[in-house]
Amino acid sequence: MFRRGIPATTGHPPGLEPRPRIPLPAVGMILAFAVLLGMLLYYAQFSGAIRWLLGVLALAALAGIAWGQIRRRTAEPAPLVGPRSPETSRDGELDLFAAAVRRASRGLPYSQVLVASRARSAFLERARLALGLPPETIRDAQRDPGALRRLFGDDALVDFLYLEAGDLDDRFAWVQRARARGSFDREFRDVLARMEAWR
Repeated sequence: MFRRGIPATTGHPPGLEPRPRIPLPAVGMILAFAVLLGMLLYYAQFSGAIRWLLGVLALAALAGIAWGQIRRRTAEPAPLVGPRSPETSRDGELDLFAAAVRRASRGLPYSQVLVASRARSAFLERARLALGLPPETIRDAQRDPGALRRLFGDDALVDFLYLEAGDLDDRFAWVQRARARGSFDREFRDVLARMEAWR
């Protein structure tokens, strides 16, 4: 899922985990405390003021080191990063469909079938909602040219919307007819204009 950009394995053989290492600031804190304790014990024989001064300095140094450790560990963590793969497409639905339209205008048959099928489905859904029909009725009408003619009254729309079986060959049939009549682009634009003019 998500990772922070650190390697998942350490390169050690399975079963052999490395011993935890003491961080460098912790070593520095231990050494500073040892030096200050030694100085405190050494100068304690001279006067009480020096002992108090060394005690306050020792506490200030420990507080400063502890504050630095706390601030470093409570800093804002690195954001979670998902795995990046260059081959995955992050385009939206509209971008994908626009790319299919561009391929269809270059004459690629599968893209033409895809664009025509999406337009057919969108128009039938729009017509179903406008007429207040249940989905089953519009689906049955799509397999009956007479019912389509009664609903839309346009032979070009009937030719575009009629699907006897609904499989890929059946959806490709209109694309083949449009290409045989001269140009898929011209025929498809004509159908789009008729769909826009309907109601």
